[in-house]
Amino acid sequence: MNLAIRFSGDEKRIVVPYSGRHLNPAVEWYKLGNPVWMAFRAACNEILRHCVLPSGFKNSCYRLLGVKIGKDVIIGPLVFIDPLFSELITIEDGAIIGGDVFISAHEFLANETHIGKVCIRKKAVVGIRCTIRSGVTIGRNSIVGICSYIGKDIGNNEFWGGVPARLIRRLEHE
Repeated sequence: MNLAIRFSGDEKRIVVPYSGRHLNPAVEWYKLGNPVWMAFRAACNEILRHCVLPSGFKNSCYRLLGVKIGKDVIIGPLVFIDPLFSELITIEDGAIIGGDVFISAHEFLANETHIGKVCIRKKAVVGIRCTIRSGVTIGRNSIVGICSYIGKDIGNNEFWGGVPARLIRRLEHE
């Protein structure tokens, strides 16, 4: 039986408890949605990851897979966008996602699954090789340094970096 994952209001992450017969919920990933659609999105995502040049065509394909993408968004090569819950990912106008970034809208743990919205706000910049956890928002005009792990929300006009990412300084923007 598939679960219908629905968010209401400002919820950012939900927890789905697991008490099945397996040792962890990842074994039963196919119960979280339509497995054929998820597998199709995963295959398409793998093809799009290897498109070297950022383009409007690439963004249009991600939109067809459920990602909410604004105008003038740049998505670098080797970016992994969660194929199981890509409809929970929003990338707003003018955002730049560097190469080899991992954006996850779900996490399998030992006894539960976390599913959360990810939002990269207008004109935010995410450096190469960053990992973005489910349920995280990166604020407008913010910058995330290369190789950072973003495990909590980043405010507007901030520069963050590190593992885990921490505030380095506030940015001045017009």
